[in-house]
Amino acid sequence: MDFPIEGLWLALSLALCVTTMAETAIADVGEHRTLQILLEKGVITQAEYDEAAAAEQADEEEAKAKEKAEKQATEQANWLTKRGLKVKLGGFAEVDFIGDETRSFTEIIGNRPVLRNGSLGGSNGQFQTTPRNSRITLDVQAPEVSGLKTRYFASMDFLGNQPQIGNDGVSEFSSYTSPTPRIFQLYFQVHSPYADFKVGQDWSAFGFMSQYSRGQVSIAALPANMFNRWIQASVTHSFPLSSEWTLTPIFSIERPPQRDAEMPSFVGGFQFAYSGWQAPYTGSSSGDAAIRSLSFQISGVGRRLEANSGGQTSVVDQDDVDGWGVSAGLFLPILPSKDGKLGNTAHLVMEGATGAGISDFFTGLSFGVCNPVCGNSSTNSGFGGDAFGQTNIDSGLAAVSSRSGKFEAIRLSSWMVHATYYFPDDGKTWAGGGFGSIYSTNADEMTCSVSAPYCGGAVRSLASLYRRESTWYGYIFHDFTPEIRVGLETDWVRTTYADDAHATNRRIQASLFYRF
Repeated sequence: MDFPIEGLWLALSLALCVTTMAETAIADVGEHRTLQILLEKGVITQAEYDEAAAAEQADEEEAKAKEKAEKQATEQANWLTKRGLKVKLGGFAEVDFIGDETRSFTEIIGNRPVLRNGSLGGSNGQFQTTPRNSRITLDVQAPEVSGLKTRYFASMDFLGNQPQIGNDGVSEFSSYTSPTPRIFQLYFQVHSPYADFKVGQDWSAFGFMSQYSRGQVSIAALPANMFNRWIQASVTHSFPLSSEWTLTPIFSIERPPQRDAEMPSFVGGFQFAYSGWQAPYTGSSSGDAAIRSLSFQISGVGRRLEANSGGQTSVVDQDDVDGWGVSAGLFLPILPSKDGKLGNTAHLVMEGATGAGISDFFTGLSFGVCNPVCGNSSTNSGFGGDAFGQTNIDSGLAAVSSRSGKFEAIRLSSWMVHATYYFPDDGKTWAGGGFGSIYSTNADEMTCSVSAPYCGGAVRSLASLYRRESTWYGYIFHDFTPEIRVGLETDWVRTTYADDAHATNRRIQASLFYRF
């Protein structure tokens, strides 16, 4: 291990789990202890004990029903009603303070590489302040008609695709204080007794994305966590297998990996959930904690990538390669919730994926493989050699291998494990951490000896390609009020380049939120 906080973090986490499990066991033994003592001493009869225990249980159930009714009344009060439509405006303001050892990243780390040691950016640090991850949401729900419930949901943040600093008069000052808004989510849903339909931009169905995400302070996701949204049309429905087990299959038609592809991406999968074992889950830095059931998912994606194999002058020669992926995820309550309570609970999230041509499911992942897909004339003559043109494909999905001379999808595998503990203060404080790693077995074959403007004027070499990204991280959140939240996180990210060089970055981030 290169980072000493890893062992310390694991030791503290283990000690915390052992302590809280002991506390839970002691609390269980203490239930109804007073009545048991009176019964054992003969002060009360068995009938009196049963009557008192039943009364106590009835009081608990009444208190739960009252709490549920109050919660529903509060939620109802948050909605505006217009012509039968329920309309809710929400969102959050977020201000981030971020310190890095290198100048490798903006606010988002994602799966981007740490700049190499000895370079200007890899040898010097930076400090950023930004409000750009703030968000505004609009939720509209219509009254039920003939068994159909419909919903429209949209959210917008300020991390839009804008010119880089220095281009078109964009200064660093304006980039952070006058950012570009973007569509984060925008979709409508139809819920029926037989199936649920969704059309629009939302999390991909591959990996049941966002349901097995890390809820860390860091903006977007760290390495190895699938995290992306795009246009799709999906259908799903939950089928009860028993009083506690549920099966939820899903099928989705989603955006193709490139506009030039002739077919969309197809996603299918299923999820098993067990409601008898539950724990809180906060899937994002600004989200509410919600009680989640033990669940397991497995899903797959199929797609096609295409390139012009005849060079810039050909209009008919096309070559294609299949893209595919398989994902599995687990949400495991470690310290289960009792009666829906948040305090003194913990969960574990695990996720893994493998495939080829699926790097766009991971934020910022390219392995350094920029386009056009090019090579040298001796090995890639069938693809136009050095004159190979722009292929209209995003970086990191596919390229011409300098080893085989063929158009290949870039293979990858990823896995991550994440744990969160909610303190015994009704879930107002929670802490967690984890590890993630993603790597490719053929990205280092995608070298290119030709300097091209599409690659930023760079040559793809072993020194610019990277084969692995890994991260360790730990964080803590606290809600001072339902609106005011603060989070603190430390991240360690390591990049392994194709020439076996390593580069690391340590980040500390403090974020303040006002949620509404």
